Amino acid sequence: MVPAAVIELVLGSFFSSGSIVEVFLYVALVEELIKFIAVRMKAYSSPHFSEVMDGIVYTVAAGLGFATAENIIYVLQNGLSVAIVRAFLSVPGHAVWAGIMGFYIGLAKFRSVSKSQQNRRIIEGVGIAVVLHGVYDIMVFSSSLLGVIGVSLFGWVLFLLLIRQALSLSPFRWRETGIIHTYDSSQFILSSPRFCTQCGSRLFGNEKFCMNCGFLVPR
Repeated sequence: MVPAAVIELVLGSFFSSGSIVEVFLYVALVEELIKFIAVRMKAYSSPHFSEVMDGIVYTVAAGLGFATAENIIYVLQNGLSVAIVRAFLSVPGHAVWAGIMGFYIGLAKFRSVSKSQQNRRIIEGVGIAVVLHGVYDIMVFSSSLLGVIGVSLFGWVLFLLLIRQALSLSPFRWRETGIIHTYDSSQFILSSPRFCTQCGSRLFGNEKFCMNCGFLVPR
């Protein structure tokens, strides 16, 4: 939030308030890039970032953190009534725009076969988030409630569809069926399920002991 505020204050002295340049360049672009940078620096290389869905999880967290700090500033400036309106529109909007971007970040990390494809997917994700954020802000500056609601609903529909797609790509989803698979570039490597030789329970992963009966599983 701090670097975004500094950049916006500096650039704000060059453009008129509410202009398209302001909305897209130093509001939407700066804020979405800040969210991306936060995830890229703190989560992208983490071993816990292990599937496409994690891209959505971490960017939504970044978006909500940003929205929380932003909300405090707006409430201090304009009163509690602003918080009520933003709770239903702007705050979820920050999460949705970031989450859409996060899907593409996840694709870049796990479903890209080259560096150029990885970069292209990141640019696509940031670009879509910036466009949705910018159009939303234009509707706000234009005092178009129907426009604000329309952009918000479109963002939510796209966001939920991408969540569904991310879950379908999850390697952990297949553990329900006893099939273990991992990412290999853009393909899945499938292996046969393992079973406990003592009680017959399915084994998920490389456990040394059966989670059901505690039997030492032979290698």
